[in-house]
Amino acid sequence: MNILHICSYYIGNQLYKNMVKELSTMGVNQHVFIPIKNKSSIGKNQLLTQNETIKYYYSNILNKYDRYLYLLKINKQLKEIEKSILSNESIDFVHAHTVFSDGGTAYQLYEKYGINYMVTVRNTDINRFYKYWIPLRPYMYKILLNARKVVFISHAYKKQMFSLLPAKVVSQIKSKCIVIPNGIDKYWHKESKETKVRKDKLSEINLLFIGMLNKNKNLKSVLLTCAKLCEQGYNAKLKVVGNGPLEDDFRSLTKELNIDKNVEFHGYITDKKSIKSIIDECDVFIMPSFKETFGLVYIEAMSRGLPVLYSKGQGIDGFFEEGEIGYSVDPLNIEAMVNAIVKIIVNYPEMSNNCIKKSKVFTWHTICGYYYKLYTNNNKVSSGF
Repeated sequence: MNILHICSYYIGNQLYKNMVKELSTMGVNQHVFIPIKNKSSIGKNQLLTQNETIKYYYSNILNKYDRYLYLLKINKQLKEIEKSILSNESIDFVHAHTVFSDGGTAYQLYEKYGINYMVTVRNTDINRFYKYWIPLRPYMYKILLNARKVVFISHAYKKQMFSLLPAKVVSQIKSKCIVIPNGIDKYWHKESKETKVRKDKLSEINLLFIGMLNKNKNLKSVLLTCAKLCEQGYNAKLKVVGNGPLEDDFRSLTKELNIDKNVEFHGYITDKKSIKSIIDECDVFIMPSFKETFGLVYIEAMSRGLPVLYSKGQGIDGFFEEGEIGYSVDPLNIEAMVNAIVKIIVNYPEMSNNCIKKSKVFTWHTICGYYYKLYTNNNKVSSGF
């Protein structure tokens, strides 16, 4: 089986590398087409081990005007695929890893050569292309309608996309839509705890936030929640891992709220062992983002036994029963976050153990098992996570 991945964002995220690596162990021959803007990106995220089942095609064909000339861009990608791949290889199925940037070319391959394809709907598809490039919407409908499968990485994004698309389009694609999330790095599964025990119920509450210090990740609400807990007599502490444009503003806010001694800013950390050590010092992970595609960091925290607070209608919302591994909250409702944290601490042992157990499902082996079935029996796979 020869699979062609069209992946415009391959160089920017390790998840594609993990996916390709795991699929290679399942006997899938993969051709990874990666359009790039600079030659310096050639080889980035490429697996270092020699593997004859994986072939990379870094194509330096993009420029700053492509974002305005969509049809010219996907035609350019088509010609490059024809020249560098189809002239030498027989492709059985195409996986376009975004609807607009990759799906347009996959659709053209289908129209010209009859090669079936599937598309994955991602953040840029919903919140950038569909929102702002209104003239391209009819073309998007063609891409979705002709795809064998449409994959969403979260239930929240599936629901959001259905609310945006015309009802006629939804009715025609609904049966072929499936939810398959991303997986967390093997490190977190190897280091997964069996139990996490708190010495007491309510005296000290150690919160954790890991993310960009920007408006979207919403550290402001987390700081307000920490302050509210302190006002109510709890010894609430917060560790913040990450950096960003609003770091100085948030540091100032801790002083205004009189919790600067309770909040510890660790900065941006890449070392997994260091992050694990910080996670293990905490009780609850909280990141009430306004927009969240999936959020692997929630699952990573869960693997260490931390219950989580996450935003309603975003990220991991829909994968778990309410109160099973934490609670969904309104990103601006501080009172609801305080109440949710107290409920978590009171029921901590059971919820913490649930987190550890449920995190084990999010392995690349399990996730790529779904993709393998989609590639080989794309009409028969009807359900995902």
